[in-house]
Amino acid sequence: MLSFRQIIKKYSNHIILNNIDLDFIPGNLYILTGDNGSGKSTIIKIISGMIYKNKGEIEKDGLISYLPDKFNMPKLMKVKNYLSYILPPDIKTDLLMFKYKIPNKRIGSLSKGNYQKLGILQVLNTKALYYVLDEPFDGLDEYGKELLIKEIEYKLKSGNSFIISLHDKDLLQNLNPITIKIKDGLAYYGA
Repeated sequence: MLSFRQIIKKYSNHIILNNIDLDFIPGNLYILTGDNGSGKSTIIKIISGMIYKNKGEIEKDGLISYLPDKFNMPKLMKVKNYLSYILPPDIKTDLLMFKYKIPNKRIGSLSKGNYQKLGILQVLNTKALYYVLDEPFDGLDEYGKELLIKEIEYKLKSGNSFIISLHDKDLLQNLNPITIKIKDGLAYYGA
């Protein structure tokens, strides 16, 4: 299980998270909702180890794979070379590129949607217990959205957990998510 106990996060004197307690149980889908600046991305970055909490305890059991809302990849490298470099050798990069409909172009010349799909492909093809995604649907066309939803559904059935920040929580309603609303530094289940 992944747990937050009395987590406090401040930026200067501004408290973003105020004594947050959360439990993320493997096999579940968690959607973090809230206004911009409410702390959704802060929770995700704390989970992924990208930033530190000011106070409190975090318990983690299992590997975490993280997709930030903005990320960089080597712009001059071609997609197939990049995937061959970062993914385990037993994964067939040609099949993944075909499945995700990503052309073998220089990464810097990909459309926003294909760039996002490449990031998703990279994150979902790591062996992790928790997949932590910050606004993963941004920039995706309908095919990309459907593909991501199917990938999430498949991994949930395998016992993996997803923690996703979303503005449109309706995208994943068919997967019975546990919704956590972040507001005024607090977290509310089922909001």
